Amino acid sequence: MASTKFIVSCAGAAVYVAYKTILPGASLGTLALLWFLLLTVPQLFRPLFRVLIYNNFLSPYLQLPQPTDKPHWFFGHAYHLLNEAFPGAAQIRWLEEHPKSPFIRYLGFFQVERLAPRSHAALQTILQTASYTFVKPKMTREALALIIGDGLLNAEGDSHKRQRKLLMPAFSFGHIKSLTPVFVEKALALSNHIADRLGTDAEKVFDVDPMVHSTTLDVIFKAGFGTEFNALDNDDHPLVQAYRHAFTVQKITNWLRFEVALDRIFGPGVIPTSRNRRIAASKKVIGKFAADLIQEKKQKQKIASTFGKTTSTNDKDILSILIQEGKDAWTDREIINNLMTFLAAGHETTSSATSIALYLLAKHPEVQSKLRAEIREHIPEIVSYRSGDKTDLVASLTYEKVESLKYLNNFCRESLRIIPPVPITSRQATEDIMVDGVLIKKGTLVFIVIAAINQLKSVWGDDADKFNPDRWNNLSPEALSPYSFLTFIQGPRSCIGRRFSEIEFKCLLIALIGRFEFAERNPGEEVALRSVVTTKFVDGLPLKVKYVE
Repeated sequence: MASTKFIVSCAGAAVYVAYKTILPGASLGTLALLWFLLLTVPQLFRPLFRVLIYNNFLSPYLQLPQPTDKPHWFFGHAYHLLNEAFPGAAQIRWLEEHPKSPFIRYLGFFQVERLAPRSHAALQTILQTASYTFVKPKMTREALALIIGDGLLNAEGDSHKRQRKLLMPAFSFGHIKSLTPVFVEKALALSNHIADRLGTDAEKVFDVDPMVHSTTLDVIFKAGFGTEFNALDNDDHPLVQAYRHAFTVQKITNWLRFEVALDRIFGPGVIPTSRNRRIAASKKVIGKFAADLIQEKKQKQKIASTFGKTTSTNDKDILSILIQEGKDAWTDREIINNLMTFLAAGHETTSSATSIALYLLAKHPEVQSKLRAEIREHIPEIVSYRSGDKTDLVASLTYEKVESLKYLNNFCRESLRIIPPVPITSRQATEDIMVDGVLIKKGTLVFIVIAAINQLKSVWGDDADKFNPDRWNNLSPEALSPYSFLTFIQGPRSCIGRRFSEIEFKCLLIALIGRFEFAERNPGEEVALRSVVTTKFVDGLPLKVKYVE
C-alpha cells in the first residue's frame, strides 16, 4: 500500500511540475487527465502481456477447463460476475460445466488468472491440511481492513494461531449457551418493534431489513460487549449509520465498474472515490467507538480490581473474557482490531442470514406454515406473547428447547446453503504445492465460491438449486462431507462465532415466525442481491407483515 501511495504522490508531483513549466494555465480537467494517464498507462503493459501472450501460451493452467462464457477484454470473466442474478450464480454454472475437474480456470479483472476448486480433495487441502500455505490475498486483506480492521479474520500464520487460541474461551460451548437469554430478549424486542409498526392495522408493507440489522447490532453489543446500545430505536446513531454506509450495496453501473477497476489497479481505498470516502468515514466512526468501548471496559475492570472485587457475573461478555483471559497477551491495537472485527462480522452475517431467511419464507409460504406449526407446538407461550409479558418466554425459551426444533434446524441449514451470507472467499498460494493432482504455483489466486459449492448437483442432487429444508433428513454420503456445505468454511480458519450466530439466528426466527406472517409485497417479485463482504438486498426487503392468530 505504501508503494502505491508513493506512486500516486509522484504522479501528482509530476503534474504539478508540468503545470508550472510546460502547461501553465491548464484547466483542472486537463491536469486530472494527465495525472490519471501517468498512473494508468504504465499499468496497461502487464495486462496486455497477459491478454496477448501469457494467458494463451505460457500459463501453467492451460490444461484446466475454462467457462464457456467469453471473457471481456478488460474485466475478464468478472464481467459476468458483475451482471449475475445473485452472488455466485455464474460460478455455479461454470463449475457444473466441468463436474470431473478439481479446478476451473477463469479470468478476473485485467485478465488475471483465478482458480476455483471444485473437488472435496482440493477443498480439504486448501482449507484444512495446507490452510496456512493458502493465505488471504493482500488486496482482500486491505479491502476487509477498510471496514473490519486487522483482527482475527485478517491474521495469518502464527499470528492467526495465537489470536484464535486466545479467543477460544469467549466462544466455548458453555459460554454461548449462557448467552441464549440475551438472544431471546433481543429477538422479542424486534418482535415488539414490528408489532408497534403494525399497530391496529391488519397488514402492512415495510422494509424489514434495517430492523433486522439494528437488532443484530444490539445483540453483539449486549452479548459481545456487555453494553446496551438500542440501535433498534436509535436509527440515526452515528455507528448505525456508519455500518449502513460501509455495507451499502450499489446497482451495477459503468461508474461502479470503473471504481472497482481503480481499486484493482491502485489498491482498495487509495483513490478517493465517493465509495471509498464513504467507507473511510465509516471506519473512522467505528474505530473511535471501538477504542472508547475498550477503555471503558478496562477502566471498569481496574476499579473492580482496586476494591478487591472480581468482574461480576454480568460481565461475562466476549470483550470482558478477551481482556481477562488474554491479560498482557494482547496489544491495545489487537484488541481494537478484534473488537472492530466482532462488531462487523458478529452482526452483519447474522443480519444478512435472517433477512435472506425471511425472504425465502415469504416466497415459500408452505415452508413458513410448517415452521410456525413446529414453533407453536413446542413453544406455546409464543402464541399469547405480548409486549408486556417477556419474563416467562425468556425463561422458557432455553438453549435446549431452541436446539430441539428439528424443522427449524433443517430450515436454517437450507437457507444458509441456498444463499450463504458470505458467498465467496479467496486465497493465494505462498509456495508451489500439489493439490488434487494439479501443481498450484506460488502466487496463484484461488477463489472458493461458497455459493457454488453449496449447490453442486453432483453432491446435492438434481434439485440442488431448489429450496427444500426436508433434504436434510436424508443426505447423500457426498452431502455429508464437511466440504459440501461451506457457509462457515472448514479447517483452522472456520468461523469461530458459528455457534453464536446459529443460536441467535434461530431465536430471531422463533420470535418472528411464531407471531407474524411474512409475504411477498407482489407475488413472484424478484429482488436484487449483491455482495459487499456479505450478501445484501440492493433495494431493501419490503414484505407484507401481519399477525397470525
